Amino acid sequence: MKQSVKYGTAIIEYNLEYSDRKTLGIKVHPDSRVDVIAPTDSTNNKIKEKVKSKAHWILKQQDYFISFRPLTPPRKYISGETHLYLGKQYRLKIKQSKDESVKLIGGDIIIKTTIEKDKERIKKQLSQWYESKAKKHFNEIFDKWISIYPSNKLKNPILELQWMKKRWGSCDQKGKIKLNIDLIKAPKPCIEYVMVHEICHLTYLNHSKDFYKLLDRNYPNWRKVKTRLEHFMA
Repeated sequence: MKQSVKYGTAIIEYNLEYSDRKTLGIKVHPDSRVDVIAPTDSTNNKIKEKVKSKAHWILKQQDYFISFRPLTPPRKYISGETHLYLGKQYRLKIKQSKDESVKLIGGDIIIKTTIEKDKERIKKQLSQWYESKAKKHFNEIFDKWISIYPSNKLKNPILELQWMKKRWGSCDQKGKIKLNIDLIKAPKPCIEYVMVHEICHLTYLNHSKDFYKLLDRNYPNWRKVKTRLEHFMA
């Protein structure tokens, strides 16, 4: 639900969602989008008051992200275009072939496809390749870090991968951690940060002081890495 508030001469537009939570949360994305998640019993006036009280911070965050633009332009899936993988830029090479494959050779991602001009097919092949790489790397990182979750706890953690539009990861009460496949484009420390963040949620399913103490203890430089992730994937 689209909403807006006026702050001085600025108009702050935001997407409003309701959730079964106790406090209102505000998220400013690198593309300047603002998401507001409010408790289900919140009135519209109370929400607007809260957004206005955070208006200076919201505008400051938007200006901060704008300083790192231009954002990655829309992908065309043509030869010569660059795509990210584990924090590095690789150049696409599209080749027509009877057999389809995607291989990383040197500084190139070589895509063999049956119809060279079928951009949707090429996009699908590249997405499937990203997903296969994510399964390998994310599971390795999960196995490396899951030991920070006490084995005597009741949850039996599992890792699930999926494409997400707005989140890098999530964790639910049943112990299911979800990671955004798109993270495979980011440097490994950034992937690790998201993984550790979600594993800490297995113990504290909130952003309380205890949660951040646990995160600080296990990944002390997470703030620096989080900033790097936001800049890198803008």
